[in-house]
Amino acid sequence: MGTGSKKADGPTWQARLGEAARHLLGSAPAAPAGSRPIALALQGGGSHGAFTWGVLDRLLEEESLQIEAVSGASAGAMNAAALACGYLEGGPEGAKERLAALWQSVGKIGSMAPVGTHPLSHLLGGLLGEGSNLRILSQVTSPYQFNPLDLNPLRSLVTELIDFDRLRRTRKLKLFISATNVHTGSPRLFTNAEINSDVLLASACLPNLHRAIEIDGHYYWDGGFTANPPVLPLVHKTASPDILIVHIDTQAQHDLPVSPSEIEKRLQAVLNNAPLIREIHLIGELRSVVPSGSDLGQRLRRLGLHHILPPDSMTRGEAGSKLKTDSRFLNTLKDLGRASAEHWLDDHLGQLGRGRAPDFEERLLDHSKPGFASTRPYRMTGS
Repeated sequence: MGTGSKKADGPTWQARLGEAARHLLGSAPAAPAGSRPIALALQGGGSHGAFTWGVLDRLLEEESLQIEAVSGASAGAMNAAALACGYLEGGPEGAKERLAALWQSVGKIGSMAPVGTHPLSHLLGGLLGEGSNLRILSQVTSPYQFNPLDLNPLRSLVTELIDFDRLRRTRKLKLFISATNVHTGSPRLFTNAEINSDVLLASACLPNLHRAIEIDGHYYWDGGFTANPPVLPLVHKTASPDILIVHIDTQAQHDLPVSPSEIEKRLQAVLNNAPLIREIHLIGELRSVVPSGSDLGQRLRRLGLHHILPPDSMTRGEAGSKLKTDSRFLNTLKDLGRASAEHWLDDHLGQLGRGRAPDFEERLLDHSKPGFASTRPYRMTGS
């Protein structure tokens, strides 16, 4: 036998200490060598957020991608929180599992009501069906009347699935969740230190279905009204060289909508996309006016802004489909999301880290540009 010390069979004390610290702080697993850092911006859009589930499910399988920050509004906020929580606990596989649990739970809630109805309908005797019933109900009454107990199945869902303490502790994965201040009409951005169940419910609060959510003496509605999704925080609050925006609604439509359903669907898409188009315009304006030698100027010129758009087969559906929550429909959207992400990876993965990805952006900026450069669209709080 030699005189040297025996090598330990298990992990060293330094490795065990590091693992304990990672668990305590909620840190993401170390990035593999050669990874491509990226920030994600997730648009909201009701149950169509299951399309984003599919996109994320595929992106998380790409070992070269290292997610550093996620922003979201409404369903995008739910996806962001589920992804971050699972990622901090178990890396990409943990994130995939938590996202699946989120949307499987949404499907179970939907299974309690007739196919195609809103999740609240099983609590309200089936009154909130898709289409005309919902519109008629929202015109003659409000959730303060038809839902006096303020029942919201999403509250128990997010409380069970999301470890908010972990999200608030982490310093490794930044979250930015938007909500709309009812009184001012301005977007409010919540960061890691502030995130709890009320923040997620505020970000997904449709005022014709749910009461406004009170946070620190202020009332909030769906973040999709004013920041869908938040992009600017990913520009000036992170160092990620690339931002990937996952869209729920299409930006362009060549045919003129003429029927009531076509007009309603197109109007919904225009309103949902307006905050995002405003932010893309602002980024374009800033690129042209901020001195190139400044830190912000260099950041803007090196920034790659990428987009995953929904397929036509998804956006041609009926206007009320964003309230459908049956599992078959959600899984169909997931499959569409995975296919769209696969296509984007095939075409654009090699572009990450190389600066601007201007094609989609320049199509938007070809049109007249409103003067947003002097405005500050967010009330920023937290770190």
